[in-house]
This record gives sequence, structure tokens and C-alpha cells, in this order.
Amino acid sequence: MPDLHGWIAQQIDAVEAVAKTATPGPWHVTEYDWQTDFDAGIGTTAGEVNVVGHGYEGGGVERTEDARHIALHDPANVLRRCTADRKILTIHAPAGTRWDPYACNGCGVDSEYGHEVLHTNDCETLRALAEGYGLTEEQRAELDRPEPERPEPGPGFQMPDAIIESLYSFWAGTRPIEPSPKDKAVKILEPELKKIPGYVPTTEEPDPA
Repeated sequence: MPDLHGWIAQQIDAVEAVAKTATPGPWHVTEYDWQTDFDAGIGTTAGEVNVVGHGYEGGGVERTEDARHIALHDPANVLRRCTADRKILTIHAPAGTRWDPYACNGCGVDSEYGHEVLHTNDCETLRALAEGYGLTEEQRAELDRPEPERPEPGPGFQMPDAIIESLYSFWAGTRPIEPSPKDKAVKILEPELKKIPGYVPTTEEPDPA
């Protein structure tokens, strides 16, 4: 079974196909009295919805209200409604983007959070439209609900040192200070220098006493 958007499209196709093969409109209601009109050779012509009189049950409908209802749904009217419904489908179509392929474009997009409705099956406009074509709750529960395929996480990678340094500078507000050649040399020689009497390590604060 297709998703909600596809299901509505199928219903429109079916209704439209029937309307295209029917007698073109506009249809109108005529009164037909079988006792008099039959003898006179008068019959229903194309585009007429005949209302028969005197209880005659062949060749037409018995109630004027039924005939008016039928005439109201002539092929031209049905095809116009199909065209209008297709426009709604176009507006509320799936977004088709990489991350939100099934989100509803017609329900709006938030600048911060993206599409307001993340799946066309949840679109209130499409649900209302589907009700007009007879979609039941049981059928809605059976509709397909395709979801986007999230890419598998790739292998981890080590962030380059240059990027780490740039990020550190951005967030800390300063660049790391590289030790001078002198500081590097003292650090290397410091274990031996500590053996010399009176040597004060560079990393220790001088004794105020």
C-alpha cells in the first residue's frame, strides 16, 4: 500500500478516469412522463438526467432530488475537483531532500528546526483530503511509511592539529604560547642542573625568605 500522498493520487486517478469516459456535461434534469412522453417518442438525450413520473422505474430516477444530485456531479464538475485536488497534492508533496525526503513541503519550514511536519502521512491537509476519498482509520494504519535511510557512521578520524589549535584560539581567545629555544633547553638540562648547589628550578617560585 502506498503512503498517504500516493494513496490520494491513486483515488484521483480512478475518479478522473471514470469522469473522462462519461457523457460530457453540463448535465441537467428533465421530467419524463412515461404515459405521455413515451407515446410521443420523447426520450432522454445525452446530458439529461431524467426523472420519471407515475412510479415508472425504468429509464431514469424516481426522485427529483436524486436527479439533481447526479447532475451536480457531472463529468466537468468532477474533473475540476480532481484538478484542484492535484494542486493540493503538489503543494503538500514530500520534500525529497537528503535528510527529510518524506517531510511535507506545504506545511512550512522552520528556520531553526527544519520542516514542521516530518512525514506527509502526518500532514493534516492530506488527511482531510483523504477523508473526502473515503480513507478509513484502518486503511490509514496500513499505509506505507517510508523513512529516510540514515548513512552509517564512517570510521573515526583524528582532527588535524592545526584545526585543534584554531579551535582553541577561537574559544580561549588566545593562541597557545610556544616555549622559546632557551626554555626547551633548560627543560632538557634541568635534571642535571638540579644537582648544582644553589640552583633554583625555573618552574619554582623564588623563596621570599
